[in-house]
Amino acid sequence: MKRKLTAMALSAVLALSLAGCGANANANANANSGNAAAGSETAGNGETSAAGEAEAGDKILTVAFAEGGRTLNPSQATDATSAVFINAAYDQLVTYGSTTNAEGYEVADTSDIQPSLAKSWKVSEDGMTYTIHLDENAKFATGDPVTADAVIFSFEHVKNSNYTGFLYTLANIDTMEKVDDLTIIFHLNKPCTIFFNLLQMHIFSILNPAELEGMTDEEIDAYLTTATAGSGAFEIEKWEATTEAVLNAREDYWKGKADLDKVLVKIIPEASNRVLLADKGDVDIAMVIPPKDLVTLADNEDLDCRSYESVSITYLSLNNENEALSNVKVRQAINYAMPYDSIVNDVLSGHAKKLDHVIPSAMPGHLDTDEGVYTQDLEKARALLEEAGYASGLELNLLVSSGNQDNADTAILVQDALSKIGVTVNIEKMERPQYLEATSSHNFDMAISAYSSFVNDPGYFFGNCLYSKGEYNYGSYKSDRVDAIWEEAEASNDLEDRYSLYQEAQMIVAGDAAWAPLYEKANIVVMDKNLSRYKYYPDGSIRFAEISK
Repeated sequence: MKRKLTAMALSAVLALSLAGCGANANANANANSGNAAAGSETAGNGETSAAGEAEAGDKILTVAFAEGGRTLNPSQATDATSAVFINAAYDQLVTYGSTTNAEGYEVADTSDIQPSLAKSWKVSEDGMTYTIHLDENAKFATGDPVTADAVIFSFEHVKNSNYTGFLYTLANIDTMEKVDDLTIIFHLNKPCTIFFNLLQMHIFSILNPAELEGMTDEEIDAYLTTATAGSGAFEIEKWEATTEAVLNAREDYWKGKADLDKVLVKIIPEASNRVLLADKGDVDIAMVIPPKDLVTLADNEDLDCRSYESVSITYLSLNNENEALSNVKVRQAINYAMPYDSIVNDVLSGHAKKLDHVIPSAMPGHLDTDEGVYTQDLEKARALLEEAGYASGLELNLLVSSGNQDNADTAILVQDALSKIGVTVNIEKMERPQYLEATSSHNFDMAISAYSSFVNDPGYFFGNCLYSKGEYNYGSYKSDRVDAIWEEAEASNDLEDRYSLYQEAQMIVAGDAAWAPLYEKANIVVMDKNLSRYKYYPDGSIRFAEISK
């Protein structure tokens, strides 16, 4: 089925996307579902009302999230929660296989690239040419086949995105060539050791061009903010980013229907309320649970409280363009003032470990040395401030995003520690959208920041966070040598050579005190023991299609 939007309908879509999240997020859902969904609530396990209406015997998964995401647009989604919904409604060319971690939990094996929309592929010996053969059975939700034209269309859309176009560049794609309806050749301008790791990301979801025919890139982006045009296992019946979402498993999904019939997502910003829902058994999964609450939940015999090693880090972002913070000695003083042990032990209750260097220990290329590592030394911090010309102290603002108690508690400890070296800190709490706008526009002094790498690779990490042109280099850090290292490493097809280069880069960043690394965090997932399968991905984004109940 192919559809075109009239000018009037498209105008309505544009207006809706600018106003916020619409009630009907599925491209081909019933137009009345938005009205029926208004004010719907979960009535209990297997019983729902309005948009969540279900039949007896349906397998319904209820999940509590801290936030509801920012967009359903794959090329504009840079947060893990948005990725959850996109991964449900879309497929990518490849995916990850499975392995078992030390605790016996099923986790994604990021070294095992498996087919998804791509049935098979061939890579040239020089690593410059990737020939992809699509699965002839793959179909979009509309019934249209997934073709080479759709793949090229989708990648071009990413290439032109102001949000994620850097990932197209990171993949080193030079040109794309359609051989036939089911075959595409990617020609690279230099080798890319993480090519397939990038392609499994939600960013490179394959769009159905037939659903977007006649739209400009701007109109497509507006439309896809609240609608979907994919081939994934679920349709999104409702997506209200501040309250709830409802997803239905597609009976006609080309890989076969998911085990779940319906997913109900509750958006619960207050951590204590998520804990209460989990403890009462009102949700099957609760995300972003404060470590200090695990003691309480661990006594509940119906719950499975899991802690996964992750590549998620929390750090104190320092705006290198701020007058005082442009001085490396001020940044070093702040690093020496940080109460690392108190944050890990008191805020995280030991469910984290100090982040010594910027790359977390679970990521290849991590620098395992005490050299260049900051520990709390208030006397040294005061001396550095005096050398920098701030013996009488200074005043800085600290941004904190709402909805995360760990970050709020960390900010208080940072404020107290810096007061001991003569730095007055004003904590500014902001709603998540305003916080993201302030940090991405570099309009801040300091911020409690978190980053979870969608690809477990130091090149991806540095290219995003510490390369001077990186998308998430919010502190405006710039080092000519670090930039040169990134460019040299990403031109290399030798993994060990790349890792060695990034270890050198970590030492430079430590000396420059680009930001203050605080801790690497375990990802905590609290779930009902009635779940028979849960596959964890290192980016922390749930794949509903890989959950069984």
